[in-house]
Amino acid sequence: MKQEEYLRLLPVEGAYNMRDLGGYPAAGHKHVKWKTFIRSGDLNKLTESDLAYLASLSIRTDIDFRSIQEKKVAADRIPATVTQYIPLSIEAGDMTDMAHFNLNNIPKILEQAYVYIIQNAQDTYREFFQIVSEERNTPLLFHCSAGKDRTGIAAALLLGALGVDRKVIMEDYMLSAEYLKGKYDAIVQAHPEFAPLTTVRKEYLEAAFQTIDSDYQGLENFLRNQLGADIDRLRALYTE
Repeated sequence: MKQEEYLRLLPVEGAYNMRDLGGYPAAGHKHVKWKTFIRSGDLNKLTESDLAYLASLSIRTDIDFRSIQEKKVAADRIPATVTQYIPLSIEAGDMTDMAHFNLNNIPKILEQAYVYIIQNAQDTYREFFQIVSEERNTPLLFHCSAGKDRTGIAAALLLGALGVDRKVIMEDYMLSAEYLKGKYDAIVQAHPEFAPLTTVRKEYLEAAFQTIDSDYQGLENFLRNQLGADIDRLRALYTE
């Protein structure tokens, strides 16, 4: 394993896909700061040692993109250093509820879900950017259930705001395919047809980017005009 991969994937036992967004090349020949933004899957199974480790990172804010029902079923375990738990629910489908999926075309459904999120969750992501724009809220952890879709879009938008190249953003997004291995084995063993739902594909995030480019004149315009992101401030705060 490369040293950067080790640093990126955090050494926790009770959560999948928990990783640092630091180190990526950003605007102005700088890099995204390490130990500032952590993305993750659900936190309800964090161990005591996991909580102690996250507390050692001085995590201050926990943003939870899961639905109200997901939160009820699996409430977060929160490090002692967290002073703000902020629920920013995006109702985009729960992995535990498979009944509403058309089994014949799950990849296309996921692409449509990403487009739906871009078009309909702008208020939520606008609030996300308001929170991350205040340095006092960092180090900050944001997550959903798998840390791949709602969280994946948030990470892509945040990295884009910091001037990370789209190719690198896609590489970060695709890491979920590796770091989620094992989480949904029981579901896939019982229902192999659900496999595309339990991972990431480039086509999913590309569908979001295509909508941003076609409907909102590109990522920077989308960030500034639709989400109210202060790109200059974010780059000043979080790149070095």
